Amino acid sequence: MSEIAIIEAFSRMPDRRRKQGTRHSLQLCLALFTLGVTAGNQGFLALGDWLKS
Repeated sequence: MSEIAIIEAFSRMPDRRRKQGTRHSLQLCLALFTLGVTAGNQGFLALGDWLKS
C-alpha cells in the first residue's frame, strides 16, 4: 500500500477553500481530525494537544 487509506478516502472531496492561507492539504487535515476524534479527543484544544504528542 503506497498511500494511507484514510487520506485516499478524502481525496475526491473538492477543496473549496481560498488559496490564500492554505498551508496543509484538506485531505491531511480531515484525516488527522478524524483520527483525533476517533481517539477520544473532543474540541480543538484536545486535538491540538493530541497532534503535538
